[in-house]
Amino acid sequence: MAHSFCKGSRLRDKGVRPARLVAPLLPHFPDALAQLSLEMQSAIEGGVPRPTGAPILRMINDFNEQVHQFYQANAYRLDNIHEIVADEEEKLEFTLQNLACKALDITSDQVDDKILFAVHRAIRRNSFLIENDRSSIFTDHYFVQPRRVAHILDTIITWVHEHQEYLICAVTGNEVPNLKDHPIQQFIQKAQRLIRLSRKVRSPTILASVGPTAQRYQPGQDGKPLVYREVLTEKFSYTDRMIIEYLQLWCIPPRRMTSGILRSAGSHIMRATGMYSALDTNAGTAALFLQELGVVAPWENLRLLDQNLALPGHGVSLQSDKMWEDVQRACEELNSQGITDKMESMRTDFGDLPVYCVDDPGAQEIDDGVSLERIPGSDDTFWIRVHVANPTAFVNPHELIMEYAASRVQTVYTPERTYPMLPNTLTQEHFSLAPGRPTLTFSAKMNLQGDILDTEIANGIVRNVIYITHDKLRSLFEPEPQEVLEPLTVGGEYSSEHTRNNLREKLSSEDEETFHTLRKLMLAFREHRRRNGAMEWPSSLDTPVSVTAGNAPLKPYHMQLTEGRYMLGDPIIQLRPRSVDPHEVPDLTKRNLISTLMNLACYVSGKWLAERNIPAVFDGTFYHPEYPKLTNSNMTDYGGKAWLQLAAPKGISSSSPTHHAPLGLDAYVKSTSPLRRYTDVMAHYQIEAALRFEREHGRRFDATTDESVLPFSRLDVDNFISQSRWKRSRIRDIDSASKQFWACMLLFRAFYFGECRLPETFTCLVHRPYNATALVGSQFAQGYSGVITSLGVRCQIVTPPEMSDVDILSVVEAKITSVDLSRMLVIMEATRMVKRFERVGEWR
Repeated sequence: MAHSFCKGSRLRDKGVRPARLVAPLLPHFPDALAQLSLEMQSAIEGGVPRPTGAPILRMINDFNEQVHQFYQANAYRLDNIHEIVADEEEKLEFTLQNLACKALDITSDQVDDKILFAVHRAIRRNSFLIENDRSSIFTDHYFVQPRRVAHILDTIITWVHEHQEYLICAVTGNEVPNLKDHPIQQFIQKAQRLIRLSRKVRSPTILASVGPTAQRYQPGQDGKPLVYREVLTEKFSYTDRMIIEYLQLWCIPPRRMTSGILRSAGSHIMRATGMYSALDTNAGTAALFLQELGVVAPWENLRLLDQNLALPGHGVSLQSDKMWEDVQRACEELNSQGITDKMESMRTDFGDLPVYCVDDPGAQEIDDGVSLERIPGSDDTFWIRVHVANPTAFVNPHELIMEYAASRVQTVYTPERTYPMLPNTLTQEHFSLAPGRPTLTFSAKMNLQGDILDTEIANGIVRNVIYITHDKLRSLFEPEPQEVLEPLTVGGEYSSEHTRNNLREKLSSEDEETFHTLRKLMLAFREHRRRNGAMEWPSSLDTPVSVTAGNAPLKPYHMQLTEGRYMLGDPIIQLRPRSVDPHEVPDLTKRNLISTLMNLACYVSGKWLAERNIPAVFDGTFYHPEYPKLTNSNMTDYGGKAWLQLAAPKGISSSSPTHHAPLGLDAYVKSTSPLRRYTDVMAHYQIEAALRFEREHGRRFDATTDESVLPFSRLDVDNFISQSRWKRSRIRDIDSASKQFWACMLLFRAFYFGECRLPETFTCLVHRPYNATALVGSQFAQGYSGVITSLGVRCQIVTPPEMSDVDILSVVEAKITSVDLSRMLVIMEATRMVKRFERVGEWR
């Protein structure tokens, strides 16, 4: 019962457990971390006295009785909820209220808490077929698998049960005349042949992946661009493909098949082959099975096959694939017909003003550039201008192209490929910043004391565009280059990334003076932000991993396979280690000046929108109400045991301004990346509608009276925030998990197959102990979670008993003991304590 209530997503918000009933319980709650007892069955006396907890228990029991009575009256619909709400072929998304309305055939005004909870409880009985988003306890999002998938799962479970009975009969000596014709038996026999064939070219391991092949190919060898070759094997029958689809759904992260019946079916199929006796047969190791069947490549990043995100090109969703094709066609039509600039008459021509676009050398879409305009007669006051690509002036907000962008939320970047929010044919042809291109420009008039004297947003055109790299700009402030470490590479020689031809190699004295002035302004603005609570953090530990398959992109995996295959050759992977002190808080105006300027632009945007009461996606933070706050005055203590005692601010999005504690800003709206982030697109549409209104009416826009002018109402923005929260969370997960996957693949090939030489030890930052995580009590709950600082790779750090001074955010040296691809984790053994937590750096 308690577990069900924890998952009853919206009940907490509606006051099902009033504060006056909860308050008497608080003095009896534990005030320290729970520790795992060696006596698992024992329980310590104490806890909440029964009389104290009686009122809330009575309330829960009364509510439960109401839910039970409602269930009895609606048992047929609730027991068949998936059949009622699901589509035959496509996945659907619902809020809990919409799901209740469709399942029970009622209207929204009839829905109450007991109905919501009864529907939610019915959903819990339909594990995997209907899932609720778990990225936050505040999310209200449910995913419904199609009826076709339900049919496949039911069929596979039936076949597995039949096969188990056949095997029992065979063992007991009873004749099983039709065993050889059973779909599972036929699949197992084919699987055995394919596995033996695979093992002739690749070694299996107990770490959920096959090894690399001895054979290598050079890009362009035999007239073929890729460094690997596909060799087709056997065709899969219709029943084979059903079993394969079940196995795919079983093992694709985030692996939500929690039902024992569903999970055990996959384990039975793997065990029945007789080829995995030394392996735990579970969803984590099923990838090895699919690799040896020739269903997925040994290097396939399964996170990209997320069933709910449904990235296009993989056959996860026919609707998603078709929509992407339709959007590409719409862009081609737009290109052929020509685009119209709705803001043409309102553009400021910035003429010869140098606009600096600072990005990576391989960047294809340039979202933004910065400029500094000196004010005549003043030597300490300047206009800082951030010029941003301007697609919203040309594409209507409710056209297919932008509806697709809204559904995608943002571009997804992974080491092997990019899934753009807007097609490249549109962005590179018209909007990526270049001479003569349109912009929406965010400007702040500032003095060298960091005061913002005025702000301005205007559409413009940039002419004098100068492209440089982050490294080039960084060298201006840090002439001594950071220590360069030898790259780690497996699979052959890694060719350098494509570099744009228009990069400026040398800065003029005027350019250098401009950037030095920009830095002075941002340093002064930092002091204003710090007085408003701004907090500086150590640099994030990114994973600098790259992958190439030769002279052509790595082919995207398609789920609907009809034929097995094995691969000869493997992709080339490179990790570029960095010398990083995980405790260092660097001067960002030296290390990444552009990021501070982008934050300024987002503040200008947020301030401008807030002054006009315009709804947009404002980013801010909140604190947990029950814990001491982490602030810029106590950040030096944020390590060791204190890490558990201070609550860091958590991010939140709202349609109204919210204070952003880490940035020290009272309004913040992301507005500098409209080619890859839809929140920025929404902000641009709102701003341009207000700009047109102000020009037409000669007065400041106020959304409290003129909201109908805006393309998005406050309700529209609130709905987008609510409906996109899970996608933003999932995209972040896929981004980090994809980098972790390719980094682990490199370390796996280097550690076990000697494809490159690894250091004896790595420096690691210690995170939480595993006995304080959900893994407590499992075989994996040893040591600490952590990260290899030079590689940004997550790891498990096992510490010897004599190393008792290790604590949260300590730094240790550790050696690799294994690379577990089923958990996508590097297992390390600590060899030396380096140092405890201590903030260092210029901004410490």
